[in-house]
Amino acid sequence: MTRPIPADPIMLAGMTDCLAVAVENAITEWGDTLDSFLEKFIASGLADSFSNQEPFVTTGCTGEELVAMVNERTSGLPQAVRASDPVLSYSEYYWVGYALALFVAECGVSVRQTISAVPPSEWLRLYSTHHEYGDELLLEKLAEIIQ
Repeated sequence: MTRPIPADPIMLAGMTDCLAVAVENAITEWGDTLDSFLEKFIASGLADSFSNQEPFVTTGCTGEELVAMVNERTSGLPQAVRASDPVLSYSEYYWVGYALALFVAECGVSVRQTISAVPPSEWLRLYSTHHEYGDELLLEKLAEIIQ
């Protein structure tokens, strides 16, 4: 697979941290499901902004703030930020957010396209076999699955 110019390291770190924390926070603090949160992320328009690496949603907010923005945009009601435990569990949900952000940033594929190709439930299944891969190998394996 031919990769685009790699994401700026600061942008990449911000994107992976933001979406990883957001996915884990949506599930552990807001009681959402992975499918529901990612559907709302796309419906809110924030996934497109994230895919386009717009700083306000990649490095300009925390994962907790991203969840609140997604919920506010999809419900139409103001949402307070719900802080997650300062010691993250680095669960399979955190990994899904990390892997999704890494793939979007490094491969130039939108969140919408990626989720259409690999549904959220499949991302969870990938965790058991892929979560210990380094970033390069993870990107190769995800590209094989998605293409």
